[in-house]
Amino acid sequence: MVRSVRASSHWRSHQPLAWLFVVTIVLPACALAAFAWRSADAERRLSEQAWRERVDVAARRAFGQIERRAVQAREYTEALARGESPAAPPGIASFVLGPGAKPQPAASFAWIADGGAVIAPPQELEAAETRELRAGSPLDAAETYRRLLPSAPPQWKGWVHLRIARVLGKAGRAAESRAALAAAAQLPDAPVQPPTRFATRFELAAHSAEAARGLYAELERGEWLLEKSLYAFYEPRLRESAHIAAKAKEREAMSRLLERAVAGESGWLSDGDTHVLSLRVTKVRTVIVLLPEPLWREWLRDAPAEAGVTVHMGPRAPEGSLSIASFGPPWAIWAVQSNPAAAALEYQNRRKFFVAALSLAAGVLLFGAFTALRLVRRELAIARLQADFTAAVSHEFRSPLTGIRQLGEMLLAGRAANDENRRRQYYEMIVSESDRLTRLVENVLDFARIEEGRKQFRAERIDTAPWLVEMAAIAGRRRIIDCLIPDTLPAIEGDRDALSTAVLNLLDNAVKYSPAETPVTLRATASGDGVKIAVEDHGCGIAPEDRDRIFERFYRGSKTSGGPGQGVGLGLALVKRIADAHGARLSVESEPGKGSVFSITLKAAV
Repeated sequence: MVRSVRASSHWRSHQPLAWLFVVTIVLPACALAAFAWRSADAERRLSEQAWRERVDVAARRAFGQIERRAVQAREYTEALARGESPAAPPGIASFVLGPGAKPQPAASFAWIADGGAVIAPPQELEAAETRELRAGSPLDAAETYRRLLPSAPPQWKGWVHLRIARVLGKAGRAAESRAALAAAAQLPDAPVQPPTRFATRFELAAHSAEAARGLYAELERGEWLLEKSLYAFYEPRLRESAHIAAKAKEREAMSRLLERAVAGESGWLSDGDTHVLSLRVTKVRTVIVLLPEPLWREWLRDAPAEAGVTVHMGPRAPEGSLSIASFGPPWAIWAVQSNPAAAALEYQNRRKFFVAALSLAAGVLLFGAFTALRLVRRELAIARLQADFTAAVSHEFRSPLTGIRQLGEMLLAGRAANDENRRRQYYEMIVSESDRLTRLVENVLDFARIEEGRKQFRAERIDTAPWLVEMAAIAGRRRIIDCLIPDTLPAIEGDRDALSTAVLNLLDNAVKYSPAETPVTLRATASGDGVKIAVEDHGCGIAPEDRDRIFERFYRGSKTSGGPGQGVGLGLALVKRIADAHGARLSVESEPGKGSVFSITLKAAV
């Protein structure tokens, strides 16, 4: 019950400080935390809005880029239709309808439509070819072609050599046939399909896989653009001679799509995995332009990039995408974050850093506030202790001074004028109270010097037994002290005055806090290489919660049953500091209601 009342009183005494702490520290810290949390949430929303804007900007940039390229393709088509010869934008395939026309670039196509050649061979060459078919002897046909060589036009000479090689081959004249083929390979192509040099190299490739691979590579690159029927004849045979496996024929798909466009189809055309946008414009002439799907993808890649954003284009677009069907394929453009998880992780990391920084700031603030509060409480406690100390000192000073004054007045009034024994008793009491007052003053002054570091201890050899007997005699002026001090104690070394103050303080405490009818014992024993000095009383004892604090300055402990609860609060603190200065060990054993034993163990003199 006493402890509960004490705790309640302690809380009431600190309640204003607690409210001050809550109002000035806790509430602002909570407001700061709430503001920081709202700021973090606002930052998240702003970050999301910024990402949406970046995604929208990237999609619109890509849309603008593709729209510009589509407009350029349309302008190119119209320029061709007007009969102009503009530079072809990269990746665009065009075809001008008309006799002998070829699509550009040729590498995008595998063949052209049948019937493209309109120039027939000269009549004499046609007549010789007719006689070859009717003649029964290949050698006669070869002789016929040889007679025509001098008079054949230059662009047809290679064609004649090719015919000579063919009939000589039929006649079994392989060497002469290869010579004729070699001569044909050196001459210009005739304006017929297949080109003379291609047909010549095809015949030679029948005997060389390496030659077949070289010619097939040229055919794949579009260097020989054959009519459809001729391509169907030569391509598989040439591939077989070159020992090349069949491939996916995108160029063949482009040729089929061109045929459909020539037939009148327009818009988005597909052939398997090949897709093109067909533009058809007729002005002075009719022009077809094909914009393949890879070209649109390339235009998309050329669009200005936005960091952390990926732009997509395709037929299956999410809601809100930008459609390009008005000028391109039936697709749409949209953009997304390249790595949403990374962006979310970046935000979480920023948020964690922000929370950590806020927590650190709040922790520092709370720690500072807690430290300041502790310092304030400590200063207030010290102030209260000092106030109590002042009151206690005043009381302690008043007691001996009052006694001295009363005894002096009695002597001055002559009350013991005829009684020598009483007069001597009065004198002894005056001396005792004066000694008590002197010790009190010396305690205060010594403690102040020790606290300020001005106290200097003079080490000297002390005969332990006589010295302790002397201390018991001084303390015995107020109460008989039982001395248990062997004469064989070893001498000690230390400051005699300081150690005397320590022992007298212990004896004075024992006298003060024990009933007058109980004994106070001063005991000394040899302990190892030192001397243990103990002061024992049978007074009120020390409460357990006070034992760790009784050596603090100004602390007088709680009032226990039977104890006067008086004193300055410096005696034991001074004993502790004197013991520490001498390297001594100070200990206390106490039980409430049964008394206490204070011990100082000092080192023996060397």
